[in-house]
Amino acid sequence: MRTVLDARTASGYGARMRRGIHDVLDVETALAAADTAARLRDRAAASEKFSGPAARRALTAAVNAPRFPGRIVPRTFVKKATAYLAQDGIVLFDNPNALLICAFKRDQALCGPSPDATAPNQYDCQPGCGNAVRTDTHARLLRERADSLDHKAAHAPNPVGKRLKANADRLRTIADTHGATARTAEELT
Repeated sequence: MRTVLDARTASGYGARMRRGIHDVLDVETALAAADTAARLRDRAAASEKFSGPAARRALTAAVNAPRFPGRIVPRTFVKKATAYLAQDGIVLFDNPNALLICAFKRDQALCGPSPDATAPNQYDCQPGCGNAVRTDTHARLLRERADSLDHKAAHAPNPVGKRLKANADRLRTIADTHGATARTAEELT
């Protein structure tokens, strides 16, 4: 929803102020980011390893992220959510399509965020971004996705099969890079 109703394109819809649906998106985005931080803390506690240029920053952010034990959101939470999202570099966003966590910092983002963006453009996640963090779980899921692509490639026409196989190889390379560079939370902090 945030991508579709980006403030750059939808702020004039129905009003001239950033109210209504954008407030709801800020609250939901802040709750999702806090959930991502909680999952990262859980993975660190389970001795998973982490890789990526923002791994240390993400672990620090996860430890210091607010905890929201419940889903009753008071009216005053909109300001807290907006303030939390405005903290450049310490808000964590899960990107299940790219199989990584983005420790979003605008000046390092390769996804082309606007100067006032408080969240990454998840559909334009770029390899080599300085905000990327991967866990052992992400690496396992990358290998599973690669296996699925190999299975599809075996039953696809030759040009399509070659592209699927190339994508599978690329995903395995990413997973192998994680395996070679990953470190535990203790090693990173």
